[in-house]
Amino acid sequence: MKRQFLGLLARVYVLQFALEVPATVAMLADMLMEYGFQVDIGSVRPLLRALQMEGYLESVLRDGIGRVYLLTERGREELQASRQRIDELYRRLHAGLPASASDDAKRSA
Repeated sequence: MKRQFLGLLARVYVLQFALEVPATVAMLADMLMEYGFQVDIGSVRPLLRALQMEGYLESVLRDGIGRVYLLTERGREELQASRQRIDELYRRLHAGLPASASDDAKRSA
């Protein structure tokens, strides 16, 4: 279950990164590692292929850089929907907490 959740979260991160900047596989792997994901280029490539097959990313060759990944319009829609689901989950996780538990959650975040 944890692995599946992290995989879904990695997808959202990749979509967000691709929105911010056209990124190479190495750049995306580095960005994911900065956020605590234990990945390498070899494990990021299948994720990028899957996102391309779903129509969320496209890749283009850039002179001097190599292949970069860009968010498509469909990818923007998926990213927006994912953000909404994450926001809703966050609200549900923090709704109805006693004041002290809510304060503890804020301090640990």
